[in-house]
Amino acid sequence: MRRYLPVLCAGFIACASLIHVPLAHAQSVSSDALSLDESIQRALAFSPALKAKAENISGSRGGRQQSGLIPNPEISLEAENILGNGSANGINGAEVTLGLSQKVELGGKRGARVKAANRQIDVARLEYAAATLDLVRDVTVAWTEAVASGEAQRLAQDQKKLSDEVLTSVSRRVAAAAENAIQKSRAEVALAASTVALAKAARHQQASVQALAGLWGDAASASNLETADFFAIQKPDFTKGNLTLDNNPDLQLIEAGIGLAQAALAIERANAVPDVTFGAGVRDNRSADEQSFLAGVSIPFPAFNRNQGAILKAGHDVMRAEHEQAATINALSLDLLKAQNALEIAYAEINSFEKNILPSADKAFAQARKGYQAGKFSYLEVLDAQRTLFDVRAQRVAALKEYHMAKAALERLTGKHINLIILAGEQK
Repeated sequence: MRRYLPVLCAGFIACASLIHVPLAHAQSVSSDALSLDESIQRALAFSPALKAKAENISGSRGGRQQSGLIPNPEISLEAENILGNGSANGINGAEVTLGLSQKVELGGKRGARVKAANRQIDVARLEYAAATLDLVRDVTVAWTEAVASGEAQRLAQDQKKLSDEVLTSVSRRVAAAAENAIQKSRAEVALAASTVALAKAARHQQASVQALAGLWGDAASASNLETADFFAIQKPDFTKGNLTLDNNPDLQLIEAGIGLAQAALAIERANAVPDVTFGAGVRDNRSADEQSFLAGVSIPFPAFNRNQGAILKAGHDVMRAEHEQAATINALSLDLLKAQNALEIAYAEINSFEKNILPSADKAFAQARKGYQAGKFSYLEVLDAQRTLFDVRAQRVAALKEYHMAKAALERLTGKHINLIILAGEQK
């Protein structure tokens, strides 16, 4: 999760000085700035979605407790020969029977229910693990988006400041009749465009920060972000064995789903076996002043309903879960390859910007601006160099954003933060 390489390259420092922007403005970090790690910890502690998954585990434990209980006994009271005619008038000739019956489950129904309930707990735990990894990825993506939008806002501020300076320079040259008046109009248009771009970038940055804080339910707690992790990148290491899906809870979840489907099939097969109900009681014959004991047993006769439809359905559910496992493996393997390629491409693009493109754009703009002040270049050449410089800087930020997005996706797929999931689960 931590990025370990140095942050700013010499080209970016040179760029900041050439366009008269203080270095602290190009990348500022305050002591109370929110880092990526702190954002993740806040989300793990306060995310309502994750709390819901934790409650699901507790609920599954309740289901496990219920599945092991035996059926309740039944008490019955019957009165015969009452409120009738002749000898059955009133209750003097009544026969009162007090009985107690108990159903005994056969076919392993209770054991099958317990096994299915245990599988459901496994599923709930894996869903919690998957939700935790999803949350870590979503926070990383939202944090990356928020930092990138903040950098875009700073670029817009720099461009507006530079447009102000250029307009001042062009105005002086127009006043001295050293430049056509139309160039001043162009500089004014460039300043107006940069002002609009700055307002748009500010709104986008505010929305991105709110989206980040919304992941832990507090849209006003992420106003200041620490950006060091955003600029720290390292070369992807895809040596054999370090890119696997072994720790991916999605695969484990589909395997647990197969086990749950098999347990459900066992329950339906057990339900096909009739249960036996034993009964005993005592009968009081008031007319004869006699008492007697009763005993009985009842067994359903499976002439028509042998639970065959439910068994058939449960069997196909098992087959469906097995097919879904194969489909999930294929999809996750493809996603892993895509994330790996995206990370490699983004890293190569960042390197190219850092080592070649950005220093060249810095130099071209500095030369164009110096030449314009000396009367060697036209304003259009300065404007073109300025536009190229800021396009390059924006593309560099976009490449950094793509790098962290791909890295977050890769870490989610490989289950890199599985230890963090275990700790979070213990805290729950």
